[in-house]
Amino acid sequence: MFCDFYFPLVAFLASPSKPPGMWPKIRDAKILSASMDLARLVQNYGSKSGTAHWVQLHADLQLVMGLECNAEESYLQAHKISQASKDGIRVQSARNTGWQALYRRRFGTAMACFQRVANEPGVEPQRRIEALFGTMSVRFELGYLSEAGDVLDEIELAVDKLLAQDEETSEWREIVQTMRADLSLQRVLRFSPHLSDHVYWHSGNLSNLAALQTKPELGAEHQVCEQNIRLGVLRGRHKCQESLRQLVRGQREAINPLLAHLDWADANGLTIYQSSVRQEVALASLVADMPQLADMVLGPLVNELHIGLDHRHLEILYCMAKINQAQGRSHHSRQFYSRYAMAAIRCAREGTSELAHNGHKRRGAPAADDVAARLPAKYRRAYQYLLNNLGRSDLSIHEIATEIGVTVRALQNMFKSHLGATPSEIIRQQRMERIRLELESDQDGPGQRVLDAGNRWGVPNRSTLLNAYKRQFNEAPSDTLER
Repeated sequence: MFCDFYFPLVAFLASPSKPPGMWPKIRDAKILSASMDLARLVQNYGSKSGTAHWVQLHADLQLVMGLECNAEESYLQAHKISQASKDGIRVQSARNTGWQALYRRRFGTAMACFQRVANEPGVEPQRRIEALFGTMSVRFELGYLSEAGDVLDEIELAVDKLLAQDEETSEWREIVQTMRADLSLQRVLRFSPHLSDHVYWHSGNLSNLAALQTKPELGAEHQVCEQNIRLGVLRGRHKCQESLRQLVRGQREAINPLLAHLDWADANGLTIYQSSVRQEVALASLVADMPQLADMVLGPLVNELHIGLDHRHLEILYCMAKINQAQGRSHHSRQFYSRYAMAAIRCAREGTSELAHNGHKRRGAPAADDVAARLPAKYRRAYQYLLNNLGRSDLSIHEIATEIGVTVRALQNMFKSHLGATPSEIIRQQRMERIRLELESDQDGPGQRVLDAGNRWGVPNRSTLLNAYKRQFNEAPSDTLER
């Protein structure tokens, strides 16, 4: 995925508490070594102040190495030992769930979580930048390159604002510059006339497709001068970008530094990133009409294709279809392309749904529900029961606890530790969001609309409704109606 290479850097720079002596290894992408050092640090320091952020960073590195189950356990441990405030727990919970969802290709949940963090009042600037980076990564994976570029513009503005306050954080600017060059390179790889049937990427950029195809060298204006890059890991990615561009232009010798880059990624535990680079090399080889080279580089990944039609297999299926076509194996080419087309349609349809529920929703509409994803399985049932009964004014915490067979105290503690809010607070917030949505979509004349909406969502008392609404949205229901 696009985020694999940058995620450890962004996560470390955004962390409120940084493990001593860890930056040199993160800076040089020595992920395997950094992960082992972090495990030792966490074991030695126990649950002292700040250790929760170290455990969280350890979980981030486990995600990058493809160890999703280990990462989930580490994130749970970070929750248990966290000493953050209620607001801090809410941000931490959404942030961790967002990254887990992204790596599991649950893009709707990931988008909702990252947007929740980015829009959280008072969130640290670094955490907001990280959340925007997550949003950009989701959009890229959904095939929306133009929208990913728009989010990167927003990231750059946030970084400029941060640098104005602290020049010691200049690493952020280098990351942004390298990411911009990377997005530019992805356009070159995926919108070449040679790959005009790569429908997944083209379907996400139909409005810009003509302009993209008329400039096969699109993105050259965003190349970064190597002298401007101080971080070793970014220098490595910069050289990879340059080699891919050379390969696109038909310079076969560019494969040697790319193979060396793959070996480096393997040696440092960057498992998923290594797979992404293989796919980039294959695309560049196909653009340059070198199918044998694409076949050689993709070889270690082809065995994954028996798993099924998954988002992570799209690029491999497409490249194998093109390779077989170029080598005269038309029957095999059709088989691969048929599987690719089916997977592309399904993934593109899901992507459209994700953006419809997140990126293009009306102001005031409830965001895609990421809350349940942040709770352990048993307590997700409690949250769902809560949602299903919001309209009942007599809904009680005791009733919800009884429904899933736990004590009220256990229910309260689990919601607080994972969501940063009690069940009662969640009920109030959800009711107010639904009342606001009704008021914003109301087309009738004035009258009992506010009280009617309150009655429908379990808040029949006028004073309770007005106070809760104003506390949550910083405006009265009448102000919402007047807009």
